[in-house]
Amino acid sequence: MYAIRFAIAAGALGFVGCGGGSQPPATEPPASPPSPNATALAPGWHTQSIQHDGIERRFRLYLPSSANGSVPVVVLLHGGRGSMFRIVSASSDGSAEWPAIADDEGLLLVVPNGTNVDTGTGDGNDQSWNDCRPQLPDGALSDADDVGFIEALLEALPERLGPAGPVTPNLDRVYATGVSNGGMMSYRLAEERPARFAAIAAFIANRPEPSECAESGTSVAVFIANGTEDALMPYDGGTIAFNRGSVSSAEATRDYWLVINGVGPDADSVTSLPDTDPDDGSIVICEDYLAMTGDSRDVRFCRVEGGGHSVPSIVHAVPGRQNRDLEGARLAWEFLSGQ
Repeated sequence: MYAIRFAIAAGALGFVGCGGGSQPPATEPPASPPSPNATALAPGWHTQSIQHDGIERRFRLYLPSSANGSVPVVVLLHGGRGSMFRIVSASSDGSAEWPAIADDEGLLLVVPNGTNVDTGTGDGNDQSWNDCRPQLPDGALSDADDVGFIEALLEALPERLGPAGPVTPNLDRVYATGVSNGGMMSYRLAEERPARFAAIAAFIANRPEPSECAESGTSVAVFIANGTEDALMPYDGGTIAFNRGSVSSAEATRDYWLVINGVGPDADSVTSLPDTDPDDGSIVICEDYLAMTGDSRDVRFCRVEGGGHSVPSIVHAVPGRQNRDLEGARLAWEFLSGQ
């Protein structure tokens, strides 16, 4: 079992249709150019961009002062109609714990921006991911090459950090995590680029049904956490809120990864995590399916009983149903870091 650590930091809410979080800034800071070869990136937040598929794609890097040597990389994906700013804003849900995790663990946090469905641009606070849902008649879903963008971004990291600096990205320890539309994008990355990612963690996200992903059939360690009372991403499957496509159930999503990862169907352990806030109307129950052979990979499935469309958090409270027994991002990192 993975140790459970509880923490305090700052929160992020991501929806398939509504990105949540604080009001966006009036203007975004300008993207900085690539680091000159002789210059190391300083600790802190950096907004940068790369050209991909004819679009200026934007992203943020958070390099903690604790980072040194070859460090793991976490790619954090915002929810639909959200952004690389909103997901770590002060009024978001538990996703905003990730910078604190980066500080504690000395990891590099990479926060890409999706594209705007209406304009196709890569800047702004109303962004989405192409997560393998078939396009809708009203063209309301993204058709951007987000897999290619994220691959290009990872390949550019050594240059962006600066080869003369004390920190290099460990590209053998790259993890993706996301919420809602960003969680679905994490599934896509694992399905289409399994060799690139050591593990993924998806919150409040199910696989699309039908799916346009080009499935590789290759195993990747997967963490899943879904709320049973999610009004936007139906736990039991069906139509996403606002008629934004259809998804499999949370348990069918779990079962898909059990097959791909060569584990199960019976859990090796089932754990009810401590109900530290009995007033939140929610508990978390996690099932662990452990790898059995060299080609199989772990799956952890956490059912957030009574939870809604938000990442669990003790301090990062948001309106609506939210589990407040633990920091969901910390729970995810416990899994990811063990892969």
